[in-house]
Amino acid sequence: MNSIRSEAHGSTARADAVADAQAATRQLHSATEALLDAAAERYGITRNDLRCLEILERKGTMQPGQLAQASGLSRAAITKVLDRLECAGYITRSSEREDRRSYHVQTSDHLADQRRATWQPVLRATDGALSGLSVTQLQDLTAVLLRLADANRQSVQQLR
Repeated sequence: MNSIRSEAHGSTARADAVADAQAATRQLHSATEALLDAAAERYGITRNDLRCLEILERKGTMQPGQLAQASGLSRAAITKVLDRLECAGYITRSSEREDRRSYHVQTSDHLADQRRATWQPVLRATDGALSGLSVTQLQDLTAVLLRLADANRQSVQQLR
């Protein structure tokens, strides 16, 4: 297998470096999963609920069908997620004037308070981890992380 990796990556040193980077990426994924589990527990919701909140925060007001598509959940599952999130006070629903059966969901002020309490310590820890890096190193890291995110999105599509 080493010879295959060496040929694919040009050298044993490169193959070893790629393997180390892949191992570090797995560690980051594992730590992120644990962090998201802890955050969901602190919010008192499920991981799917937390993922939907993150989408709503990032994209803004949405219709349930749009959120279902963005999250990869079924419309039935989104209805249950939204019921739980509304009950917890993290979202609000607003009906459309023209069609009262249609509604939009958006995050609530209560969510902003919970988000600050949960994520400020995480942001401080991240700032500490990045503190010794130069602007150029941070820009390079950002580019690599965005490429890895794209690779993950492509992998999701292949797995589905």
